[in-house]
Amino acid sequence: MGNVLDGYKILDLSRFIAGPFCAMLLGDMGAEVIKVESPGGDDGRLMKPAIDDLSTYFMLTNRNKCSITLNMKSPQGKEILRGLVKDADVVVENFRPGTLDRLGFGYEALRELNPKIILTSITGFGQDGPYAERPAFDSVAQAMGGLMNQTGDSKPVLAGSWIADYGAGLYGAFGTMLALLHRERTGVGQHVDVSLLETVFSWLRTSVPDFLLFGKKHNRAADRNPYRCPVGTFETSDGYIYITATTHEQFVGVCKCAEHLEWIDDPRFCSELVRLDHAEEFCALVTKWTKTVTTEQCLDLLIKADVPCAPINDVEQVLANPQIQARQGVVWQKCHTGQDIPLINVTVKMSETPGSVRFPPPKLGNYNEDYYGGKLGFSTEEIAKLKSDGVI
Repeated sequence: MGNVLDGYKILDLSRFIAGPFCAMLLGDMGAEVIKVESPGGDDGRLMKPAIDDLSTYFMLTNRNKCSITLNMKSPQGKEILRGLVKDADVVVENFRPGTLDRLGFGYEALRELNPKIILTSITGFGQDGPYAERPAFDSVAQAMGGLMNQTGDSKPVLAGSWIADYGAGLYGAFGTMLALLHRERTGVGQHVDVSLLETVFSWLRTSVPDFLLFGKKHNRAADRNPYRCPVGTFETSDGYIYITATTHEQFVGVCKCAEHLEWIDDPRFCSELVRLDHAEEFCALVTKWTKTVTTEQCLDLLIKADVPCAPINDVEQVLANPQIQARQGVVWQKCHTGQDIPLINVTVKMSETPGSVRFPPPKLGNYNEDYYGGKLGFSTEEIAKLKSDGVI
C-alpha cells in the first residue's frame, strides 16, 4: 500500500522547528524530502543532549529526510541548487523575507527555473506588512499574538511547548497540500505564505468576536474555562485531576459523584449561566469533595458517570498511558551510530494511504555521495574538492 505523496520531491531549506516540521509531515506521507543544510549543519544539530550530530531537538522534526550539505551562497552551490529546484515539486524555507531573493532564489526566480514549483515560506510575520523583516521565534509570536496574555494566572505565561512553531508547520503542510491539489487541477504552482503570528492569532478562541462585538476582554483564567463550569484542576487526596464538565448532563454527573444531589437544583448552580456567575463557589465545593478521594478513585467515579476528566500526567506517565501505547505513539529507529532512538509516530491515521516513519533523522550529509555522485555524476575526486572548497 503506497503513500499519498509517493513520487513528490521536497527541498527542505529550513531550520529550527516550524519549517522542518512542515517538511517532515510531507515526508511522513511518502514525499522524498531532501534536507539542504549548510556545510556546518542545521543549527538544531548543535543542541544538547545529542547522539553524535543528532540532538533530541533535531530528532523532533527531521525524520524521513535525506541530508545533503550545500553552501547556497557560493557560485557553484547556487548552480547545484538550481538543478535541485528544477527537479523538485516543493521548496520549504523559513528565512526572513527577502533572504531568498538576495540569494537569487525568490519565488519569481524559482518559477523561471521550474514553472510548477510550489514555494512554502514560514516566517515570524509573513512576507509583507510593517513587521515582515523583524526576527521572531515561537515565544515572540505567542506574546504578540495574544496567547501569552491569556495563559497563566497572576502574570502571562509561555505555553509549555512550541505551539506557534508546530502550528505554523502544520498550516504550512496544509497549504502545501492545497497547492499540490491546485497544481494537479491547473498545472500552476504558487507561493504559500504562513506566519507564526497569524497562527497564534487564529487560535484565540472567541476573543476576537467577543471584543469586536461586545467590547469584552478575557482575563487570564489560569486552568479554568471562562465559558464552562466546573472546568479546571482539582486537588485530590494524593495529587490533582482535571475535570471538564461542559454540559448540563456532565454537571449532574459531577454532583452525583460527589453525592451532593442538592447542587443540581441550587439556584446558584442549576444552569450554565448562573453557575458561571458563581464559578468560584461551585469549584470550591467540588474541590472539597475531590480532596476526600484519591486521584484514581476520582477518575473511576467520573469516568463511570461519563464526565470528561484526566490525570495531569508528566512525560513518564504519558508514555505509560495505555491509549498512547495502543495507538503506537512512539516508534523506534536505528540511527547511523547503531543506537535505537525514539520518534513520535505519524499522528494522522489514514485507512488507504497511511504515513509511516520510514527512516530516522539523517546524519549530516548522509545523502551527499548518492546525490552528488549518483544523481549529478560527480566523481569521488570532484566530491572531495567540493568539500574542500566549502561548497558542500
